[in-house]
Amino acid sequence: MNGFNSVNFNSRIPSMQSQMAFGRVSNLESTNATASFKDVMTNMVSNVNEQMNKPDDLLAKAASGTGEVDVHDVMIAMSQAELTLTVATNAVSKVIQAYDKIVQIQV
Repeated sequence: MNGFNSVNFNSRIPSMQSQMAFGRVSNLESTNATASFKDVMTNMVSNVNEQMNKPDDLLAKAASGTGEVDVHDVMIAMSQAELTLTVATNAVSKVIQAYDKIVQIQV
């Protein structure tokens, strides 16, 4: 056996979801119902920016040698940043596609 049988991956999912605030439906429901499209997009961009800066901060702490940050934490943050960027890119692409379809509608 390979040692992975004793790991419960499902117990780690809620903690990972709470770290990735971008794209969660519960976050959208808890905000003001009259939030404009501009506010939603601004929040999305700021969350993406935070996720993209997190690996750099952790890498600087790991390189300083204080021992408070593990290399695994840096790699996890990099993976989360990559996933966040992918989701944001896909969301922007879908918004642009929807706009193009609306523009093509003939009245």
